[in-house]
Amino acid sequence: MLLFSAQTIAAKQESVPEVKIQSQTIQKKNRRTPEARLAEQERLIAANDRAWKVFTLLGGEMALQKGDAGMALGTYMHMLDRTKSPDVAERALEMAVSLNAFEQAELIYQKWREIEPVPGAAQKRMTWLRDLLLGKNDKHLSGLDEVLAGATEEQNRRIFLLLAQTAVQQPDLAEKASAQVHKETLKYPEMPEAAIADAIYSAYDGKKKNAIAALQRLAKLDSEILPPTMLTLRLMAQRSPEILNGFFEQTDTRKLSSVWQELEITNLVANHRPDKAYSRLKTLLEDNPSPDLFIQAAILSSSRKDDLSVVNHYLEKAYQSGTSQQQSRAALIGAMTYADAKDYVKAKQWLGKINSADYIFDKTVLGASLEAEQGNGKAAWELAQRALKLPEQQGRFFGARELQRVSLFAIAKHDNPKKALSELNTLMVKASKQPDANQLLPDILYQRAMVYDKIGERDKAIADLRRQLEISPDSTSGMNALGYIMLSSPKYDLNEAFKLIQAAYQVEPENPAINDSLGWAYYLKGDAETALPYLQYAFEQYPDAEVASHLGEVLWKLGKQEDAKAVWTEGLKQEGDIGLLKETMRRFNIPVPPRKNHPSAKTK
Repeated sequence: MLLFSAQTIAAKQESVPEVKIQSQTIQKKNRRTPEARLAEQERLIAANDRAWKVFTLLGGEMALQKGDAGMALGTYMHMLDRTKSPDVAERALEMAVSLNAFEQAELIYQKWREIEPVPGAAQKRMTWLRDLLLGKNDKHLSGLDEVLAGATEEQNRRIFLLLAQTAVQQPDLAEKASAQVHKETLKYPEMPEAAIADAIYSAYDGKKKNAIAALQRLAKLDSEILPPTMLTLRLMAQRSPEILNGFFEQTDTRKLSSVWQELEITNLVANHRPDKAYSRLKTLLEDNPSPDLFIQAAILSSSRKDDLSVVNHYLEKAYQSGTSQQQSRAALIGAMTYADAKDYVKAKQWLGKINSADYIFDKTVLGASLEAEQGNGKAAWELAQRALKLPEQQGRFFGARELQRVSLFAIAKHDNPKKALSELNTLMVKASKQPDANQLLPDILYQRAMVYDKIGERDKAIADLRRQLEISPDSTSGMNALGYIMLSSPKYDLNEAFKLIQAAYQVEPENPAINDSLGWAYYLKGDAETALPYLQYAFEQYPDAEVASHLGEVLWKLGKQEDAKAVWTEGLKQEGDIGLLKETMRRFNIPVPPRKNHPSAKTK
């Protein structure tokens, strides 16, 4: 039918004579001048250029949100070269500082000064903050009021957090500038970040009343205890516990959120008042059997050394009825609990249950730690690198410092010592340039010493450990490691080694590694009787091959050959330095059964 219709139309068209119509083209006269047309073209070009800039910068922000910090910062630095814009410079500098990329931050700052030789308000503000981080500001923070007055609300939030961070890195600054910071923070009564800065500076300066008042404001403003608040409370618990105690004594926690009520329980436990904590928790559970309180019950149960099944029961209760965040919190605590018990299978099961984006940093850091503890250096390093690429380097439980320690431990477990040393040397150079270098370097020096010791370069290991103790003289791990390595060669002073290990023992008498070192030191000094209980305790708490080697040799020396053989046989089943254990057994003419897989030696 359609074909027929088409044919009919075609036939009709053939029968109709063509009529030629001459059309007239009517041209509208362009009333714009050439200058106006040129201006319009320039406007369109500028609009296209602005659109390109906006989409490029938006791509940088999206990269930051997705965890690709390198791409985000690179995008802004590229745009700064292209645009020479002070606004782009300000955002790029803020981003670099937030990512602790201080080398890039300095490059951006110098570029900004070239672009804007006469500093505008934004450059003056960022110069002040740069000097703050570098410790170049006067100790009373003159100009803080002007910096805050000229910033937006969001910028002020970041400034207050930066002030808090600087107080931790420069305690002497916090003591002298607390009055100025307190005065300025009171101008922002609805801003949690201001309360955080006030609490930290007041605490460092011993202004207990101001610090408690700041915590009370913070409790009302942040009912959920977000990461910056959690970090502040941890700091208070570690450095100013009397202020945290005073806060709970002077605050009616019934009017606060359940999260702050849980914190009250945690604080009671930390102050060794488990009975009062348990009584308070029972009251709260009767009124509101919430997932958060079940989590708190699990924590309290763990602190009371209850069986793991009891702890697990509370965590399962919380997980079954909780939100995604509560589930993730319960799962993270479960993973940490079983990791402490060396039950890595169940630890990973709980780790796999973490499903909230807010806990992704914690999950990744703990995952790296679990792999490192099992000797899986490559997997641990990959997870640590993944965590380093996340936009936020602070989780609910772990922060950048914990991530660095895991990264260093993963490097030390690397199968290729040369590769490990290369990575550690790179970290040393970067850390040396940071304002808080003295906080970063000790851990790097310690792990590099462990690698040097592993490859037999004991002089370099000892040099690194001596330098570590110069920076961090109270490090028990450093004292123990230095003393233990010195015991391994007659060229070093046995008495100095013994004193180092004794000093570490005085601080941590229950540490198995330190007990092993002290027992071995007594044995090398010729006192096997005194050495025995230290080594027995170490083997009970941490039955690895290296401790078995030491304990067995001491038992043999004391005439307990059968006991020594039993310990050595058990040690062959454990992790640690199997090579050392076999060498010891051969020295005493004890047959060594073959073993295929030899886990690496433990870190002293």
